[in-house]
Amino acid sequence: MTVSPWPDADRHGRVRFFATSSPVSGPGHLLVHQRELHDLLYQGWLRRDPRPGDVFATAVAAEVGERLRRGEDVVLDADLRLATVLPGTVCDLTAEARNVAKLAFYAGVSGVQPMEQAIAQRQVPTGLPEEKARTGTVRRVPWKGPYVVPGQGESPVRWELPAKRLQEPSNVVDAIRSNPTAMFYFLLNVGDGDTQLLLLPARAETGLRRVIVVDAGTTRKLPALLGRLAAEGLVPSPGGTEEVCALVVATHPHDDHIEGMAELLTAYGSAGIADFWETGYHAPTGAFAEMMVAVEEERIRHGEPTAGTTLYVDGTKITVLAPSVHLRTAYDSYGVDCNDASIVLRVEFPAVRIATERLRDGRESRMDLRLPRPWSLILGADAQTRSWSHTTTEFPQLHRGHNAALYRGLAEARGRDYLAAEILKVSHHASKHGINTELIERIRPQVTLISSVGGGGRYGFPHALATQAIAEALAPTARSGSTPPVDADLGIHYTGGHAKDGTPLGSIALLVPPKRGARLVMWRFGDAPRDEVDLDNGRVLHPIRATRRSRSEATDDEKPKAEKRGE
Repeated sequence: MTVSPWPDADRHGRVRFFATSSPVSGPGHLLVHQRELHDLLYQGWLRRDPRPGDVFATAVAAEVGERLRRGEDVVLDADLRLATVLPGTVCDLTAEARNVAKLAFYAGVSGVQPMEQAIAQRQVPTGLPEEKARTGTVRRVPWKGPYVVPGQGESPVRWELPAKRLQEPSNVVDAIRSNPTAMFYFLLNVGDGDTQLLLLPARAETGLRRVIVVDAGTTRKLPALLGRLAAEGLVPSPGGTEEVCALVVATHPHDDHIEGMAELLTAYGSAGIADFWETGYHAPTGAFAEMMVAVEEERIRHGEPTAGTTLYVDGTKITVLAPSVHLRTAYDSYGVDCNDASIVLRVEFPAVRIATERLRDGRESRMDLRLPRPWSLILGADAQTRSWSHTTTEFPQLHRGHNAALYRGLAEARGRDYLAAEILKVSHHASKHGINTELIERIRPQVTLISSVGGGGRYGFPHALATQAIAEALAPTARSGSTPPVDADLGIHYTGGHAKDGTPLGSIALLVPPKRGARLVMWRFGDAPRDEVDLDNGRVLHPIRATRRSRSEATDDEKPKAEKRGE
């Protein structure tokens, strides 16, 4: 249950959430066991189970409200009950909230018209019944059922990194400036949330880079990074005549992915943003309403892509892997989980395969370079197993079978497996619903990135089931019974991780070189979720992924316990 300030209305009559509900700077969450919520609040008057997107209005107890205003999370453990936290009348505003979300969405994507025009065209419905919000109270009975146990569901420690792999701090700006044809990928540490930035190769005409933004899970952190890049003359400044964002993607309307999106859209507007993609799923939250208000006010070009949508921009190819058309058409029935509505992207770089040269007679000659397969990144958003099942069907895997010639022909025409990638941003913060072993075996990433609080946090991410499945797919031990390597040796890295000496690792940056076979370079910035990214003090992490030889040469402190025992 997310606690939000009461909304207001602006001069256009739109419901607005002027006070942020960001977990970094605003009201927190009530963590209550679903059984207690069902039995004491829903039972009797709502006659349905709790579901994501339910919205209630009530007065929170004064002491609890003060804690929430400070940004704390209030856990209903053994000593605190739901009736104490919500002592008064509770109004079910779920239907009204969904209506507000639809009003914000359609105004943002298709515009508005004067009421007089709608009446003249006989578009205004009449005779609609007046609906009143249903009210009830939390049942005041002794609770003998389960309750939330702090720390429950936390993953065993897997996100530690040997401190000696972090090199001395260096200036990442210099690396960006000296590699104009490379792509840089940033995964910012925003806790249990996503904020990603792709810094595309510099454009020949201006020497500046455009960017692709994938989610903005908090306010301030991403604009601060873009501001620093602009100040260094690497990207255009906001408010200027040059386009800054070739594409902005809101993968799905959960606050931990779009809380800062309205801020970004307002700052850069239609002049600075070429295209804005979102999933078309209406969410009854303040962050979603504010995002769509920004789209409406700034008149930003908007799209709702599905699987197969492709965009080429600045030497980079973007392919949408999810949601499938089948899932997309099921939204209106509310039969699709918001996470499964996520936009999953495959990024291929470099995608330029034609070279030109000027001949002596003034004509231009062109050549197909027949480049080897490019680098591939899969950005998984919060897609869960239902969405991935559609993706694996719509992007089937080629098998040699008994016809090797057909396999080679299809592979040459279509390219390699669409789901094979060197870099994977794991979906849903490595929750148990986000991935499985078979999916990781097909992707087979060299670098696996997880954006979550290291071991715990509000939702217990990353879940042990997910991290163990990833490790098993990359280094199978089920048959041999051997001890798996540590995650750092497998190229698994966490934004919420830390070195064994306690140093926080924080945000991640990757240099993706234009030459296949060249080395990926990773920096860690040591920032907390509330901190800005300090580009002057990025620390190169080497190696990103240990070879078999480097694993065998690890010190005793870095080896798994079973290895030390000689098992």
